[in-house]
Amino acid sequence: MRSLRLLSLLTALLAASLVSAFELTLDPVKRTVTVVPEKPTDVIRYTLNGKDPDFSAGVYLAPIELPEGGTVKAAAFEGNKRVGQTVTQSVPGTGPRNTALVPLTQNRDWKSYDWVVRHQEILALNQPGAIRADVALIGDSITHFWSGEPKARRVAGKESWEKWIAPHHPVNLGYGWDRTENVLWRLRHGELAGLRPKAVVVLIGTNNLSGFNPPAQTAEGVAEVCRELRRQAPQAKILLLAILPRQAKPDATRQRVTDTNALLKAQASQIADAYLDLTDKLVETDGTILKETMSDYLHPTNKGYEVMGAAIDAQLKAWSL
Repeated sequence: MRSLRLLSLLTALLAASLVSAFELTLDPVKRTVTVVPEKPTDVIRYTLNGKDPDFSAGVYLAPIELPEGGTVKAAAFEGNKRVGQTVTQSVPGTGPRNTALVPLTQNRDWKSYDWVVRHQEILALNQPGAIRADVALIGDSITHFWSGEPKARRVAGKESWEKWIAPHHPVNLGYGWDRTENVLWRLRHGELAGLRPKAVVVLIGTNNLSGFNPPAQTAEGVAEVCRELRRQAPQAKILLLAILPRQAKPDATRQRVTDTNALLKAQASQIADAYLDLTDKLVETDGTILKETMSDYLHPTNKGYEVMGAAIDAQLKAWSL
């Protein structure tokens, strides 16, 4: 029995010795939190929602901005396991009134792809001569898994992409499970720098509506994405797509999408150069969505992507692109 206790103690001490040491430092003027790891290669994941980080939390890559206050929780990870204690740092203030506006990284779709690796791949495309990007498509998994560069492991609409989108020299800036706050982080950390697209296609917000943000907050997050694009790429036309319908039949989730799109349509002329709502082309006359159009009643099949591709192509051509 004593030897078992000794073995447990030695195991605990060994585990503790392997824990990556880090600290959170607050800049009260800039209202940012910086993670200072013991080694640059240490992986630190963080949250802003009050929960302890797990493997679905984003990797810390840059100082975390919390201008309205909030709480950062961070922990070191080895592979998919958290090691050591969670460290907490609060920024004075009431906290964000709308989390859809607070940039941060994520790792929710880790079974499908590596968020950090995709970010690095896109930054590599920003280098001179790496890619001709006349059109940038920005969004979540609906965009990510369509096709194009950088390549994804899952491709659901290669034929429609090659037919409608590829001729416009695109770059795919979609990330599975992204919400507006994740797009804002990416835009503010170099993903558009150096590309100088002539047009940007935006389709984002459905993941915000999955229990995180109500329609008004989601619409505000989408609008801020468009405003950020305008600041960074004033030369580019912005094509804002309404959030795609979801669920097999009309229900409360579908209604949240409809309500958000109504808010986006009302302000579209202030935040975009064109606005397209493809709902009527994806939903049957009885209100249902077919699996042949959207495989899980959220993600388009190639048939659904045909609808999207044709509409995007028509608008780009109207802009002589």
